[in-house]
Amino acid sequence: MKTLNLWSVVILSCLSLPVLAANHEVRMMTKGSDGQALVFEPSYIKVAVGDSVTFNPMQKAGHTSYSVFEPVGATPWQAKPDTPLTVKIDKEGVYLVECFVHKTLGMVAVIQAGKPVNLEAARQKAAEESAHMMVGKDRFEKALAQVK
Repeated sequence: MKTLNLWSVVILSCLSLPVLAANHEVRMMTKGSDGQALVFEPSYIKVAVGDSVTFNPMQKAGHTSYSVFEPVGATPWQAKPDTPLTVKIDKEGVYLVECFVHKTLGMVAVIQAGKPVNLEAARQKAAEESAHMMVGKDRFEKALAQVK
């Protein structure tokens, strides 16, 4: 009987362990691996709610990461220039990210957490943001095309 109780405790202890969230890296680059200037790499990433994303500046160029659109109730963020930032993705939906310094040059990214429950609103916001860009006006659109 003691063996059965011991096994019950072990099984229940294992079931109560927290699920480990993943950490994803997005590189902020002056020149991407495809030769394009001023990019987040990858420009689209799908994560699970509870995961974190670390934005790493790969060169000193004033790169930042900030959320310009996030699901209702999600925590917005804004990084300091050339400073890595890890963000916990706390709500399901689509997040739009820009580099504050290079947003007019199309330095943008899209994060999808779980189901894209706010996709239409994200598309509208992306179109508004893209209208102010001098180059790379199609980058949000290309990244949003990957959302499923």
